Amino acid sequence: MVPSRFIRILVLVVVVAGCGADSTERPFLTGRALLPADTFAPGPPTGAALTGEFNGRTPPFAAVPVQGFSSLVPLDRGEVLVLQDNGFGKRGNSGDVPLRWYRLGLDLDTGDVELRQVITLGDPHGHVPFSLRRGGDPLTGGDFDPESFVQLDDGTFWIGEEFGPFLLHCAADGTLLMPPVPVVVPATLLVIARGRRELRSPDHPDLRSLNDDLARGQANLPRSGGLEGLALAPDGCHLYVAVEKALSDDPWPERRLILEFDTGRAAFTGRWWTWTVDGAGISIASLACTPGGTLVLTERDEFQGAEARLKRIYRARPDDRGQGGILDKFPVVDLLDLGDPHGWTVADEGSIGLGPDYAFPYVTPECLAVLDKGTLLVANDNNYPFSDGRRPGQPDPNEFIRIHLPQDLEP
Repeated sequence: MVPSRFIRILVLVVVVAGCGADSTERPFLTGRALLPADTFAPGPPTGAALTGEFNGRTPPFAAVPVQGFSSLVPLDRGEVLVLQDNGFGKRGNSGDVPLRWYRLGLDLDTGDVELRQVITLGDPHGHVPFSLRRGGDPLTGGDFDPESFVQLDDGTFWIGEEFGPFLLHCAADGTLLMPPVPVVVPATLLVIARGRRELRSPDHPDLRSLNDDLARGQANLPRSGGLEGLALAPDGCHLYVAVEKALSDDPWPERRLILEFDTGRAAFTGRWWTWTVDGAGISIASLACTPGGTLVLTERDEFQGAEARLKRIYRARPDDRGQGGILDKFPVVDLLDLGDPHGWTVADEGSIGLGPDYAFPYVTPECLAVLDKGTLLVANDNNYPFSDGRRPGQPDPNEFIRIHLPQDLEP
């Protein structure tokens, strides 16, 4: 009997060669892999601050869930690095979660995912100028909320987080290399920044001693609205930094900021652009950049499963307009309307979005990478144990999908 995976590969070759109707009309899957929801890595018990049962799982947990993937970096030889967010979503419930990224073996042809290495973030040199839950060894989800990262040619990483929000510069072993870098407010927006020259969420270290109402009143960003997207420019020296939500007092609620950051000077350049999302309640979920300089960005709503309505990927060119110029965006992928003509998934009663009309119905599709000008890699933050977008009542897995685009991102 011929193994099913070889049949799928043969069908894929035929579909691509023949350019069937489904593939030319909409993007389609060319690979898929799942990391089960109940995957744990060695570490301390976690979830002590959680109470109750969530999708059949009752914390605390004996180890660290391998979950919350908020960003990824493709490597050679079928490996990826995936960044874990702060743990359980809030500063107050994640102080026992060590901040990490993971090196995974990822085979999108067989569906296999293998945990190969754990890298833990720490501040052994005392760069952080405010109090840390465990003194910085390790950094925890009560200190920062990592949401995006990129790797430079020198092997170091820049991480965008949203409690401050801050940019963090780390060595390849997770060691913090310098103090957190605050995010400047563009000069023309200072009038709506509540007197602050830097972006601040209610979880900013300077506001943590205040009650929640006072903290929200002094912050100029809503909670969980910080640095959700980070992309390395083609020159290898600059970052594009995307802010997830609008400033709290912005009269234009669809405006989102993309800022330029100089990694050599560890400073923002003053150049920035306006990205307009498809509705006031829509968030930026992820950001990538092609070798030719095209930005690729995911927008999402706050819903999952059958209620999900907007999970879309767009492209735009950050030209020389700068200084708040509005980017012209063009649709690339509707993650709720993908084809699966060669059977990577099978419709399953009780599950949502499987089969020939495939959907990615997770609340937070936060991982995005450009594999080539016609192929994207996307993965979800599964928010373990809370989210159940794929199969109601069951915690979501970490799902990776490879998507073929009917039109290239660049000529």
